Parts: sequence; C-alpha cells; structure tokens
Amino acid sequence: SVVGNLEKGYKIKPGALESAAVIVRIGTADVLALAGGRNPGYAGYNRALDARRQIGSTIKPAVYLTALERPDIYTLGTLIDDGPVTVKLPTGKLWQPKNYERESHGRVPLYQALAHSYNQATARLGMQVGLDAVTQTIRKLGYEGRVQEVPSLLLGSVAMSPIDVAGMYHTIASEGFYTPLRAISAVYTEDNL
Repeated sequence: SVVGNLEKGYKIKPGALESAAVIVRIGTADVLALAGGRNPGYAGYNRALDARRQIGSTIKPAVYLTALERPDIYTLGTLIDDGPVTVKLPTGKLWQPKNYERESHGRVPLYQALAHSYNQATARLGMQVGLDAVTQTIRKLGYEGRVQEVPSLLLGSVAMSPIDVAGMYHTIASEGFYTPLRAISAVYTEDNL
C-alpha cells in the first residue's frame, strides 16, 4: 500500500502514520467526505476537525490575492524580487527566509513566484502589501481563528486544521464567494419528517 511504502521509506513504525482529508463541493460548500485518521481508538478526536498544524506554503495564495487586490500596482506579470530578504523583528533579531532549494531566482513575474512557491519573493511581497492586509485577506477567505501578525505568517506559521484550510480554499475555488462549510443537509424526526 502507499501508506505502507511511506512508513517504510521514512522508517516510521507500521501503523503510526496518520492523515486527514476533507472533500468539499465547490459552490455549495457541502462537505462530501471527511477522514479524520486511521485509528478510531481515540474517542472523539478527529484529525480533520481537531488537529492544528502550521500550514506552510498553503497560506501563500492569500499573500498573492492581497497583492492582486491592488491592480494599479500588482498584476500577474508584475516582476518581484526573489533575492535574499531580511526583516528586522521588534526583538532586534533578523528574519531571513530562504527558498526550499536555497537558490535565488532574481526578478520573476508574480505568477511564477506563486507557481514555484518561492519563499523569498513571497516574504518580500507580503511585507510590501502589509501583514495587516494579508490577515484581512485570510479573514475574507473565511478563517476565524487566531492569526499572529508576524513576518513568518507569510510562509505559513499560522496553525489551522484541515477543515479550516478546506474552507479557505473553497472560497478561492468559488471565485471569492465565501460560504461556510456545511456537513448537515437535513435533520429528520424519528417519524422521518
């Protein structure tokens, strides 16, 4: 099985690898399927609803959407710098994100920076549009949880559950129309009424 191969490849104890999945119908926001883990032994714990992890690059579309809301400044073809970036934090420490492959790519079109998930370009763009504006976009996408406005937010330091992420991406897939996800389509009495 795929899971068995992953566990062997990463030397994980057999049966220890867990995951979660949420499948949503675009437009209606109906939750069609939800898998909260492989071990039903944890009564009441569902990874799709309850597990909160930093979402990493999954947050990047919010940064780019924030920029694209300013069409007088940013378009998909706007060149942005994917060179080294340094942000001085209030503590005096320096935040210096690097790209996954530890290479810089110079000036690249905005769409390419997103498509290749360039950390440096995303961090620079996010600082230019502002952490508060990116946070507002995350809220418009439907996330109501805690968001700490720190530079690392731009690269996904916010912790969300899979259902939270599915809700945000549903808004994107629905052309920006936010609809809360729903899993209940009807409630009947014992007489089927």
